[in-house]
Amino acid sequence: MGKSVLKISERQVRPLVFAASFVFLCLAVLYFAPVKIPHKISFPLATLTVAGLWLLPWEMCLAMFFSFLGDYAGSCSSFIMQMLFFALAHAWMIFFFVRRYLAKVEHDRKLTGKAKGYMIMVLLCAGVLLAVALTKVAPCAPAGIIRTGVCIYATMICAMMVTALMQRSSLYALGAVLFVFSDFILAWNRFVEPIPGQRYLIMVPYYLGQWLLFVRSTPYRIRNQVKLMRF
Repeated sequence: MGKSVLKISERQVRPLVFAASFVFLCLAVLYFAPVKIPHKISFPLATLTVAGLWLLPWEMCLAMFFSFLGDYAGSCSSFIMQMLFFALAHAWMIFFFVRRYLAKVEHDRKLTGKAKGYMIMVLLCAGVLLAVALTKVAPCAPAGIIRTGVCIYATMICAMMVTALMQRSSLYALGAVLFVFSDFILAWNRFVEPIPGQRYLIMVPYYLGQWLLFVRSTPYRIRNQVKLMRF
């Protein structure tokens, strides 16, 4: 796993995590406020990207950066660029999760029956989700580059979810699932049929998922955190 871009002392980690989280929350609330500010949807991820220079492994910092670019492209109504930037964000997350799994999780994991069952469940859920995306959502997208992009993007985000769920970390798992849920609602609302309350169903899980991925990737560890992924 990579180191952060900029160095920070151990005693500075917690204050910076709390400060970044507070600014992120304020900017996320600002997004929902009835105030017209250009590109305000991208402000929260800009905060995580900047803080990530000191707090995140460089791979996850790049993932946050491309997520920020995806939000910015979305605010400019450039769906193709938005999809491209988020695909790059998922690519860096996959790279990080695979490296982390091989360097840490694989050595500690015991391939018990429970572990095998969990792996099968994860792959089955991802397969079902991908099948729904390819058979129900993609055909409703405009033919050509957008439909092709939707198929590629759906494959990548499902791969990201699988690699996140294999980390033996509740926060990584929940963050990835919320991210996938947000994008699925966005795609269904855009290509299949309108969904009531889509703004909140898309952005609340998205912001929360990104924050969970951010916090778990920092050196800061919550005491007595709940461990759900025991296998």
